[in-house]
Amino acid sequence: MFMSQNCIDRWHAAGGIALDGDILRFHAVPGAGLFINPSVYFERIDGGEADPYDIVGAVKTAQELAQMGAEHYERSVVLGDFAYTVNPGFVASPVGPDGTPVMLDGGAWGQLVGAIEALGAP
Repeated sequence: MFMSQNCIDRWHAAGGIALDGDILRFHAVPGAGLFINPSVYFERIDGGEADPYDIVGAVKTAQELAQMGAEHYERSVVLGDFAYTVNPGFVASPVGPDGTPVMLDGGAWGQLVGAIEALGAP
């Protein structure tokens, strides 16, 4: 799932999460966490042009942007001759207490969604 940088900043300021490197943990859900990978959400192409790459509405990781030859700075990505407005954030994947990837069952997923909603999901 994509989580914006602004959202994570808000949650951290409210004391609802802890960040340990690239692992985000919700205080309300002990033992579960999320591995966060720097990413951007493509909001729109600048200048009113057609989107030649068909990426508006897509999420791309920093690695994918590099592979595409894109340049990212704050809320902008330049790809070829085109500029995009993006929302910086992270792609989050569930991890267990030891930081290894896990599949969440319905109950654990429900707890995680509940913690996100309690902190004020965007």
